Amino acid sequence: MTRSRRILVALILATVLLIPAAVAYAQADCPDCEATGAADPPPIAITGPRLSPPAISHSDVLDPYVVYNNLLVAPGLPVQSLEADAANGGKAQEKPGRGIKQTATDISFGILLYEPDNVCNDFNTDSQWPSVAGKTDIWTDWFAGWAPFAIDDGYYQAKNVTFSRERVVGPGNTYTHAEKSSTDEQSAKIGSNQPYAAGFGSPRIMVPEGYEGGQVLVTVDYLIWDHDTGGGMGDGMDYDWASMGVKAGADCDCAVYVNGYVRGEWAEMTNVVDLGDAQDVMVLLQGQSPGSFNSNIYYDNVRIAFIDADGNGSYLSDCTLAEE
Repeated sequence: MTRSRRILVALILATVLLIPAAVAYAQADCPDCEATGAADPPPIAITGPRLSPPAISHSDVLDPYVVYNNLLVAPGLPVQSLEADAANGGKAQEKPGRGIKQTATDISFGILLYEPDNVCNDFNTDSQWPSVAGKTDIWTDWFAGWAPFAIDDGYYQAKNVTFSRERVVGPGNTYTHAEKSSTDEQSAKIGSNQPYAAGFGSPRIMVPEGYEGGQVLVTVDYLIWDHDTGGGMGDGMDYDWASMGVKAGADCDCAVYVNGYVRGEWAEMTNVVDLGDAQDVMVLLQGQSPGSFNSNIYYDNVRIAFIDADGNGSYLSDCTLAEE
């Protein structure tokens, strides 16, 4: 299958199969994750370039009172927004203007994300970002077979979401300014300063022979930009969050989700899903913000392992399904 064909398949799957925020994000953290069903209308696939109206600047800024009355108070405010706000405990940015902490963790140091083992998609190869070849604008980008999608229901507007490669957040001080490098360290970014619910959907990933009826384990690194400046100038609403869904059966109207609420530093999400009789899987990397915040969510280093009925596992070496 050609690279363009693989991207098209991923876009079609994103259009037909992914689940809107009202359903897809109504999930508890594992081990009590539950599958969701289809919702109406489905998200739309994002294809570029989006020149009219342009993706930047946002072409349809909502009235703040409309956002507040419909999305930031019950019943419009998602439960996950309250969980994200509570998880942050009212903490503001580490320093005014610093949305990423300058701290060391087991997986990162500030904006620098360490490279783990067994990565099947690191978003690094320039030639797999269409914007590099001028095939789309830089704000409507995708990577290999990982295709962008967004909710478009009047409040959450797909045209106000940006999808782009990020060459600083992730690489940190290893970022290179070398022109036309084919292996720059990069991450994938979803963001907006308007309400949005959007993400990147993987291509159809086949279950390897011998792992039917077992499980799939998916891990991804994510970072939520901490937009809360605190004090009288801060929004005080840490309402945006990251999530990862896994579909056992790319064609099913179901997904199992975990949510990520860590702010201002890189963290991990892991999801384990029973395969049942599924022959393939799909992974959804998503972000949502119900308010007019400077919300930016970054993803990197996807790891996918299949586990057989005896507990033996094997990691995929490549889950991009795209030719270089």
